[in-house]
Amino acid sequence: MANIYQKISEVMKNIEYLTKDDKVEFGTTKYKAISEEKVTTAVREQLVKQGIVIIPIEQQSENKELIRTEKSVNMLTTVHVKYRIQNIDDVNDFIEVESNGTGVDTQDKGVGKAMTYAYKYMLLRTFAIPTGEDPDKISSAETDKKMENEVNNTVINKTKLNALNDSIEKHKIADEKVEAILAKYSYSSTSEIKMKDYMNIVKDFQKLIKVGA
Repeated sequence: MANIYQKISEVMKNIEYLTKDDKVEFGTTKYKAISEEKVTTAVREQLVKQGIVIIPIEQQSENKELIRTEKSVNMLTTVHVKYRIQNIDDVNDFIEVESNGTGVDTQDKGVGKAMTYAYKYMLLRTFAIPTGEDPDKISSAETDKKMENEVNNTVINKTKLNALNDSIEKHKIADEKVEAILAKYSYSSTSEIKMKDYMNIVKDFQKLIKVGA
């Protein structure tokens, strides 16, 4: 009777390579990826054949607020999962492996995304399955760009708003001049200003102050 290590070795022999089956596009960034469905389907066939089951036995999750806008909150969910890889022929023959995953979502799908990521990469790493080019760097750049865009489109916080309004009041800038600067950026009130325009608006007010509001 084969032990768990021998069975894992057989899985590794029978899955030598998995090609990417998915396309991800974000702006000008385009790359191929491998789906969880493809990985799970390929590995599951071999698990059944070799008499192996994999179950999560411990899990911890953490949530961190990334970006808050007027309409939504982007939460980063991180899960830490311990899996048991069990030989079905011997209840005492198993190994345990750990995997982590992250997922970003504005609603309730962050945990599911993180668990999917953790499970997919646990399978790929445990059974040493090559997939070709590593998309992670591109994926990270994509996430960074998305976060940057969301920050830029976030309304300025109270500290910045109060500082700007205090400066306008202190230097007695006429209402029509304030309205003209705001209209230049399609705003009707300082409370609507977004981060992407904040510094330019501040510079415009500073120019007014220098020449005398």
